[in-house]
Amino acid sequence: MTALAGIKVLDLSRVLAGPSCGQLFADLGADVIKIEDRGGDENRRWLPVVDGRGANFMSVNRGKRGMTLNLKSPRGQDILARLVRRSDVLIENFPPDTARRLGLDWERLSSLNDNLIHLSITGYGARGPLRNRPGYDNMLQAFSGMMAMTGEADAGPARMGPSVIDMGTGMLAFAGACAALVARAQGKARGQHVEASLMQTAVAQLGYHFTAYTMAGVVPQRTGSAVWHIVPYQTFRTADGWVLAGATNDAVWVRLAATLGVPDLATDPRYVDARGRALRRTELIDLIAPKFLAHTTEEWVKRLDQARVPCSPVQDVAQVIAHPQVAAMDMVHEVDDGRGGTLKLAGVPLCMSATPPVPGARPPDLGEHTDSVLHDELGFSAEEIAALRAEEVI
Repeated sequence: MTALAGIKVLDLSRVLAGPSCGQLFADLGADVIKIEDRGGDENRRWLPVVDGRGANFMSVNRGKRGMTLNLKSPRGQDILARLVRRSDVLIENFPPDTARRLGLDWERLSSLNDNLIHLSITGYGARGPLRNRPGYDNMLQAFSGMMAMTGEADAGPARMGPSVIDMGTGMLAFAGACAALVARAQGKARGQHVEASLMQTAVAQLGYHFTAYTMAGVVPQRTGSAVWHIVPYQTFRTADGWVLAGATNDAVWVRLAATLGVPDLATDPRYVDARGRALRRTELIDLIAPKFLAHTTEEWVKRLDQARVPCSPVQDVAQVIAHPQVAAMDMVHEVDDGRGGTLKLAGVPLCMSATPPVPGARPPDLGEHTDSVLHDELGFSAEEIAALRAEEVI
């Protein structure tokens, strides 16, 4: 038995944040119906597209049943209402005013089902001057200060590679919705409106950078792979690639200096403590960086591991997916692609001993389950479904 078996979810969200939340529900056993407009989630068309399937869409929609529905039509709204009455959770990520126009505001949804958990995900939040401004991950990396602190010091702001704000928002939204389900089960509330936004996630993810500014006025600058307040802690070029190594405290610094063959630097008054190393970061890195060129990345990882110095090879995505540790933690999930082949998806990023997640089947093609949802959930006949299709409701 999976943890959320018996929970019914309507996922009307698009792109990454909302759909990733819906996928977590599906992974933990909920019955998730993804509802798209007749043109489909824009994420389906983002590159790369292989055999008509967008990799972005395929990354966050497994385990769902997929249907299309024209919410701008009266019949579409009627079908939505009937599905809402049968559901536990509804996920949408429209700006507040757009959600209201589409009949997805809390007032209307709660009037249809007062036990519903309505999960709204927005770019900047439901209040304030930017409440109706659409938001994408890259926009919020720029807005939140993340982009200003990312990249090399002598270059412009840089984007972090993954869509960390989108994916982080999906996880936080999932946590909020699950908390609301627990509150409902315990009788603390019936349904409720749960809100998450990319802006709130991004500001929260600033973490110690937030308090470094509020407590000490420190505005982080771009330092490439380095951590500005822990020195050294960054990537170094090796004989055949790159390795990340760090002296996360003074004792580790002594071991790192010895491993590099420069033990005298660990006792040098200029570098003996964390503050001194941070103040003289450039000159210290210039002294130790050439030492890493003497060996390969693999050899440095062995030496640093033996010395108990935090380190990691700098790997690309292909190397990560092929790594035995990733396989050991079931982070490569292979599914039937429905076309005679297989598809590899990222696994579920958590483990549960009693109710383990069970990642589902491949993401649905556009409208793949429209007929079965209408028939099985709402009792529509084949003739009625054909009429809806002719009327462009589905």
